Amino acid sequence: MKAFSIVLVLVGAVAFVLGLTSADPAHTWSIYLVNVLFWSGIAATGPAIAAIMQLTEARWSPSVRRIALTTAGFLPVAFALLIVLILGSDMLWAWVKPERFQGHARQLVDAKAAWLNLPFFWGRTLVLAVALFVTCFAFVRALLSDPMPPDSERERARRNRLAVILLFLWIITLSLWGYDLVMSLDPTWYSGLFGGYFVVTAMYTTFCMLSILTVSANARGLASIPPAAVQDVAKLQFALSIIWMYFFWSQYLVIWYGNVPIETRYLLRRFFVEPWRTLAWVVLIVGWLIPFIYLLKRLTGRPPQRHTPLVVMAVFGLVAIFLERVFLVFPSVMTDNSFLGIKDVLVTLGFFGLFILSRRWFIDRFKPVLNLPHTGMH
Repeated sequence: MKAFSIVLVLVGAVAFVLGLTSADPAHTWSIYLVNVLFWSGIAATGPAIAAIMQLTEARWSPSVRRIALTTAGFLPVAFALLIVLILGSDMLWAWVKPERFQGHARQLVDAKAAWLNLPFFWGRTLVLAVALFVTCFAFVRALLSDPMPPDSERERARRNRLAVILLFLWIITLSLWGYDLVMSLDPTWYSGLFGGYFVVTAMYTTFCMLSILTVSANARGLASIPPAAVQDVAKLQFALSIIWMYFFWSQYLVIWYGNVPIETRYLLRRFFVEPWRTLAWVVLIVGWLIPFIYLLKRLTGRPPQRHTPLVVMAVFGLVAIFLERVFLVFPSVMTDNSFLGIKDVLVTLGFFGLFILSRRWFIDRFKPVLNLPHTGMH
């Protein structure tokens, strides 16, 4: 598996370089940004989920909490990828050159110049990323140290403080990723809910990933997680799918009902122009409708022993949110309506290989004990 992952990374790197030297490098930078947002969101949200479980004293599965921590292995890679992304600033964010805009649009861009300028833009992005990533690893070390004695209030308080700091940094950083890295691709459009929407989608994808990793750990004998605990992960995946759609609808309804041209034009291109209109339906059906129907049925009965359908629904959720990132990024960057090609798939496979390798590095480096008893605090 390690050799296969390395091959994926090399193929993805070659595809990325070839894309940058092609006639449309903006397209390649777009799929690069999509992957950075997708995989970095999962990497940062795994420790955040573990922090939530720490603060709520979730006793239903300490093994699941430790599995959630393993996504942090991608965080050092994510930081390096963010630095590389700086090279594509000119092609991704049109506000880098305000002269591209005319009339009222130019006035809107100029009004945001104090916030949207490259030194401040990348300064806050990288500083917050460093603060969040360092806190994540501090929290990882605290939770993966020796098991905490039941009466160790000092250690529990230390872990809780780290969890609170991590969650504050996580919500601020990912919200700004939504506003800065995605919404500002179209600097004349805005939505006050977009940062929260981005955070919710990151949580949804991470719970989908957690479902897959939990079932995989069981199947490989790395953990012995009872069906009831797997069912709890499925419940959280189900809840986040509903919250995702609630945030989307809340954002969509206000914009559409207000009928302000500078806001609705963002939706018009995505919902009434191909291929984005078809993609919107695919995201809705694959990412929400099908998982909602299956998970609703699954959660009304006893926890099943067979988890393959849950894994399929989790894959559906991951694919849908990845396509949703494409849906948000591509129309804002490119004037044409070109969709994903073979190079985009290869670049994405390269990121997938990086995620596998980084998680493998994390497990080898920190050696988390995943097969923990399911009672008590760990």
